[in-house]
Amino acid sequence: MITIRKATFEDKYKIQEVINNTDFAQFCPANLTEHTLVVELENTIVGCGNLDIIEDLALIKFVYIIPKYRNQGLGDGLVRALINYADRRNVKKIYIICDDKSEYFKRFGFKYVAATKCDRKLYESHSRNIKDQFIMELDVDEFFNSCHCH
Repeated sequence: MITIRKATFEDKYKIQEVINNTDFAQFCPANLTEHTLVVELENTIVGCGNLDIIEDLALIKFVYIIPKYRNQGLGDGLVRALINYADRRNVKKIYIICDDKSEYFKRFGFKYVAATKCDRKLYESHSRNIKDQFIMELDVDEFFNSCHCH
C-alpha cells in the first residue's frame, strides 16, 4: 500500500538516509520542519518532499524518490500532495528554484517566471541569490481549476 503523510519526528533519520546521496544540503534531520511529507510503500519510506511556507507563499525545497522506486507515479503523487498541503494552509503561489531547467514540474502547471516577477517575500526568505536561478511558479487556484489537478 502507498501512503503519503506528514513526516513525524521519528522519521527524521530515515528521511536523512533516503536523501544521503543527494545534494539536498539544506535538509538537516535536527531541523525537520512541520512541512515535510513522506511517501511510504509497504511501511517503508521511499521518498520525501519539503516546503517552506511564508505567509501565503510556499517554496518547494525538494522532492525526492529513491531511484529504484521511480517511474511508478510516486513523485507525481508527492508533488500533488505538497500542493494540496499548501492549499490547506491558504498558500496562493508555490515556487520552485532550480539550478537547471526542468520540464518535470510543467505537468502540474508550474511556469517559468523571471526573478523580478516573484513575490518579494520569496527574496526576503531565501538565503541564496535567486537572480541566476530558474524559477517556476504555480498559482494554486489555477491548479485546482485546471486539467493539471486530475
